[in-house]
Amino acid sequence: MNEPKSQSTSIQVMSRMFALLDTLAQGQEAVSLKHISAQTGLHPSTAHRILNDLAAGRYVERAGPGSYRLGLRLLELGNLVRSRLDLKEESLKPMLELHRLTGLSVSLHARQDHESVCLARTMQERHGVTMQRVTTGRAPLTDTLPGRTMLIKDSLAQVNHLCQLQGHRPEAVALDLQQLRQSGVLTGTDDTHAGGAPCVCAPVFNDAGQVIGSLSVTGTSVVDVSAALQNTTSRISALMGWPVADQA
Repeated sequence: MNEPKSQSTSIQVMSRMFALLDTLAQGQEAVSLKHISAQTGLHPSTAHRILNDLAAGRYVERAGPGSYRLGLRLLELGNLVRSRLDLKEESLKPMLELHRLTGLSVSLHARQDHESVCLARTMQERHGVTMQRVTTGRAPLTDTLPGRTMLIKDSLAQVNHLCQLQGHRPEAVALDLQQLRQSGVLTGTDDTHAGGAPCVCAPVFNDAGQVIGSLSVTGTSVVDVSAALQNTTSRISALMGWPVADQA
């Protein structure tokens, strides 16, 4: 059955609107109507009409004669979305799926100032995989692999300062960060588990590209789970607003 004409027209207008917003989002500067028309394939008069409607809703701003940029209404909406995002809540399902895939314990860590805090850990029970709350999982960032993973965006001066405060050799931490930047994961021993255990970690990012946490997989065969771990942290980062294009 054919869609009603009005519904089809509405969908077409929305598709054009999204194309216009995507074009404006490609750069930091204002974009001319001529460039917008060329990028979207829309006739200048059509693009102009839709842009004027978007400007009335503050989704677009006029930056000068014949030029446009994204409007503040999008920032307001973005802040509303960001305020409801919760790292632990968004990570729950991906963590459980990773545990079922690998059969290994998965832990979520968050950065709080100069410390790494373990928020949750998966565990195997008789009837399946569940999430365990962790109440004592707090350590200086440089003390553990999950903590060091969250230093990947810190400058050399910041890392050296932390090492000095927390009593670690900067050279050892620098080697771990070099491995992390080269391979995307950090492997070693997880001292947050009793007695220590083989562990692989990867960082989690937010919409601004900041490291807000790390995910670790602990067990005897962590070497084989690096790809699955990175896929999971990419999923969680996307849920926290990190652009998919930046994850390539």
